[in-house]
Amino acid sequence: MIFIDRNLVTIPKILENGSVKSKKELKEVIEHFTGLDKLKTYKKFKVYRDSSVKKKLIKMGKGKCAYCESTFLKTYVGDIEHFRPKGEIEELKASGDSKPGYYWLAASWDNLLLSCRNCNQKSKQSTLNVEEAKSMGKMNQFPLFDEAKRARSHDTDLKEEEKVRLLLNPCKENPEDYFKYYINSGVMKPRKRKKFLKQRALSSIKVFALQRVLLVQEREKKAILISAQMQRVEEALFNFNDFINDPIRSKRFSEVLQRELVVIQDFLKPEEEYLGLARQMIGMFLKKNFQIDINAA
Repeated sequence: MIFIDRNLVTIPKILENGSVKSKKELKEVIEHFTGLDKLKTYKKFKVYRDSSVKKKLIKMGKGKCAYCESTFLKTYVGDIEHFRPKGEIEELKASGDSKPGYYWLAASWDNLLLSCRNCNQKSKQSTLNVEEAKSMGKMNQFPLFDEAKRARSHDTDLKEEEKVRLLLNPCKENPEDYFKYYINSGVMKPRKRKKFLKQRALSSIKVFALQRVLLVQEREKKAILISAQMQRVEEALFNFNDFINDPIRSKRFSEVLQRELVVIQDFLKPEEEYLGLARQMIGMFLKKNFQIDINAA
């Protein structure tokens, strides 16, 4: 999981506050959910489905899932994911008060992300150290640290709810501040120690199914590739230092070192999968061996 800069793209015109379609739909949505049929499933959300919205989300997220950082567009069109679920709230099912969801945010640009099927939809998935596959995926989940502060209507300010939100929003928080990766296994763990911040990290891992076996294995493969490249850089650096007083050989090994450094920095390109893992590994490596801080820029 990595930070996504929503300012990289402009808001799709159809979602702008002044958009005729957006204003019309919001008016109809509010009328429905403040009327007698507010508990009935609403199937008329259309504005967010406009093709221009997904195009902007794909560009904003560099073609990757906003949660797991996997690229998937070659095999799946992707989901327009509502960070705050529009139709129902999973955590309130037990109390019989799960509907409606955050209906007024259905066409809100700040509430939309691009997601893969496994992060967004419910499906049977296996996780580490658990033999039996379980139904996982975000779907309508939106846990809070304090349920009493949940916003339930369009005229409620979200400020208080934001303070107790238990899911990381990759456009608002920097996931690198919350997660660390065990490079030998591809497993991610909370970095934070304070109760609420640690719980936010743990909830995000669980709800987005970020420890599903196949995903962890893919992160592990990326870690192996990065480790191998770091070893090549170290060998080139050793050779350069070993022959630093030999003009011909030092020049040759300097060129080799520069080539290997270019390769390792390719892992840090925004469109690369599992950039959070790569930045952790390569950031430590470059700081230790070359006193380069990748966060300085």
